[in-house]
Amino acid sequence: MMKALEMELETGHFSLSVIQNAMANTGAMKAWYKEFGDIIKSDGYEKFREIIWILSEKAIIRADILTPDYVGISSYRLKKVFNIDRHHSIQEIDDSVKVTLQQVKITFDVGNAITLVRPKNRSSAEHFDLFCNLIG
Repeated sequence: MMKALEMELETGHFSLSVIQNAMANTGAMKAWYKEFGDIIKSDGYEKFREIIWILSEKAIIRADILTPDYVGISSYRLKKVFNIDRHHSIQEIDDSVKVTLQQVKITFDVGNAITLVRPKNRSSAEHFDLFCNLIG
């Protein structure tokens, strides 16, 4: 699974080792998805930004990568999860109804929360669905 993540990362040449270090004590990777990956303006310069979420056996890890000079890592322990809220969109298509998971808000026992957002990219959205199903 790490190889698939490495292939998807636009910034893997400098961010993969930081992500691997963050996962050192979190157990095996179960799922991951790319929430965002695009060019943004930062301090007057165009930079590439990626946001990657990783679900491991013991934690959820968020990597916020801004090329070429920044990787922010946040880790959230699964044993501290207090509540999970799921938000769906509902569309009527012909004679059927399509329900799509759009956002998941995870609240921890200390009161802080994280929000996982469905990516626009179809392939990343499939990873998002798997990720959210495995959370519980």
